[in-house]
Amino acid sequence: MELIALKLKEFQKLIRHFTKKSLQSEDDIHKLRIKCRELFSLLDKEDVFAKSVKKIISLSNEIRDIDVFFSDYLDSLPKKERKKVQEEITSKTKDVAREKEIKKLHKYLEKLEIPKNVAPKTDETIPQELLFMEFPQLDKKKLHKYRIYIKKSLYKEKNSIPKDEKKIKSLTELKDALGTINDNFNGLERLKSYDIKEQLYAKIERYTQEENAKLYEKIKNDKLI
Repeated sequence: MELIALKLKEFQKLIRHFTKKSLQSEDDIHKLRIKCRELFSLLDKEDVFAKSVKKIISLSNEIRDIDVFFSDYLDSLPKKERKKVQEEITSKTKDVAREKEIKKLHKYLEKLEIPKNVAPKTDETIPQELLFMEFPQLDKKKLHKYRIYIKKSLYKEKNSIPKDEKKIKSLTELKDALGTINDNFNGLERLKSYDIKEQLYAKIERYTQEENAKLYEKIKNDKLI
């Protein structure tokens, strides 16, 4: 109970600062999402406030996806293809879409009521189909499901006393690697939505699939799983 009360106090301070300063940078959104996930991992998912925290994550998803696409994903492409994409998709496209989602997020945060305390969640049992699932094949949906299991395991370990720092490090590396693969899948989908030249998209699709395959094999060969 004391831990949750402390986390709620820290969260309230963060939200006040976020709204007062009208924060909206990529780094600001990233920090907000981390704090939301850390807090949510301590709450009963059926709790009213827990649902509010999950709503913040949901509202920030599109902002995060836009940021990842225009920064990480496009930057990861070969220079020649990246330049061609940037010629077809202007920065204004990003700014207009992002600003719309930022307004929704700030409007919600300004009205958010944060309790001084809430009941902690009971020990969460990881579903059997996840607990004993084998590392899946290179498939977006299957890897996403596996990543959810890894996230649950990671936050459970972070909230444990004492913490197993070695396990936390290993789970974090796996989560991040799976996240990159998922971001690449999402990047391709977003790229297609911008209706760029078919030949250019085919080249980028081929490149992205090759990069995902390399990362997938690295996860297995480095024995992160």
